Amino acid sequence: MTHTILIADDDDSIRFVLEKALQKEGYRTFSARNGKETVDLLRSEAIDTIFLDIFMPDVNGLDLIEELQEINKAASIIIITAHGTTQTAIEAAKRHAYDYVTKPFDLQEIIPLVCRAVYAADQTKAALAEDSPPKDSVVPQNGEKVGTQIVGESDAMHTIYLTIGRAAISDETVLIMGESGTGKESIAKALHQNSKRAEEAFVVVDCSAIPSDLIESALFGHVKGAYTGADTARQGKFEQADRGTIFLDEVGELPIEVQMKLLRILQEREVEPIGSNEIRKVDVRVVAATNRRLDLAIQEGSFREDLFYRLNVVPIFLPPLRERKEDIPDLVDFFMSRYAQDYGHPKGTISPEAFKLLMVYDWPGNVRELENSLKRALVMCAGQVLLPEHFPELSGSSVTPATKASTGFESRLAALMSERVDEFVESGAAAGSLHAEIRVAVEKPLFESILQRTSWNRRKAAEILGINRNTLHSKMEEYGIQRR
Repeated sequence: MTHTILIADDDDSIRFVLEKALQKEGYRTFSARNGKETVDLLRSEAIDTIFLDIFMPDVNGLDLIEELQEINKAASIIIITAHGTTQTAIEAAKRHAYDYVTKPFDLQEIIPLVCRAVYAADQTKAALAEDSPPKDSVVPQNGEKVGTQIVGESDAMHTIYLTIGRAAISDETVLIMGESGTGKESIAKALHQNSKRAEEAFVVVDCSAIPSDLIESALFGHVKGAYTGADTARQGKFEQADRGTIFLDEVGELPIEVQMKLLRILQEREVEPIGSNEIRKVDVRVVAATNRRLDLAIQEGSFREDLFYRLNVVPIFLPPLRERKEDIPDLVDFFMSRYAQDYGHPKGTISPEAFKLLMVYDWPGNVRELENSLKRALVMCAGQVLLPEHFPELSGSSVTPATKASTGFESRLAALMSERVDEFVESGAAAGSLHAEIRVAVEKPLFESILQRTSWNRRKAAEILGINRNTLHSKMEEYGIQRR
């Protein structure tokens, strides 16, 4: 069966490139230059997937999604958006768009995305024909922002933005997992600000900062005289968050006896202040976060398994910065822009040498450490350009494990090169062929390793290598590199 794709974009070049690429893959295509043409084509043609640009002459693409879904409930909608529009991605997910792509996009990634989108459309059509919800099925893998603080366009962040958008429209409990400094509270704020509770309270509780003998009172409240020193009644955090969201940071640090009471709140949606016989109903959305391995804590007996399952309804894993270094340029730009605005200074720049330091360092303190390093550098910088000397903590021997590893690698590589040169000279091989031989021997495994490490995501691989995607594609053809 031939599937039909509608490309709605006012950019002639975008429509042309997508049409040619999709037609080459056997898809039937239509194109629209504005919202009206999009609606008219959807009414007259059986469309399976729609590429929908956000900004068109007569309408905002986000505002058009609902109307398109009313016309064709099965079509998968893929939003086309500009680089860095984090909030747009979240809004698209909230409106049940299938996915989104950012300009400029890689056609090598578009084709698998379309394959998954039309598959989803087929499944939805079949389910609608039976007048029942879509059944669980195995879908080809590979790609399913109030982004006041959320920055990044890596694949990992792409997935997180979609999860935020989809989770924000429900009241289900969310568990955010990640190392310290990765930005878990920012994710929690984005969930709240994009939910129906956005106008209500967002209450933060750092479970690791409250003494164990006070945590129960802090969470659930107490009445006057409940214990020695309770001279007045106190409303707990859950009641303060009523109709809003409560964020339980470092939930893995809660004492086991408090965990039992938290479980009851999640089950019954009611609290009982200390010293009171009164049960009080609360309407609160719970978002929790931890930097601990809760599965190990369960094995050790320090965390309740039943509470873990209650919290882990919608899991979000926030990767450490060292695993998404392609986001560092965006983070640096974001922090430097914010500091310039906060202090009323011109926005500074960073030298290529200093930027290399930021990219090679592994950031054990994650985004928080990067932010603090930039703050320190900006304070110490007398001019407008950040230099390596402004990041002394990154150039010292105690904090550059990645650099040490590189030095060891270079030494081993130099030894292998020397050995191969000796063999080549002694063999009497034809002059002029050594460079080509060494180039292939070094480049081919390099490209293969990077592609495997990025799950054959060519855009991400090219970014890590520092080359454009066309060069990567040419090298893959030259060396016969194929996905295994």
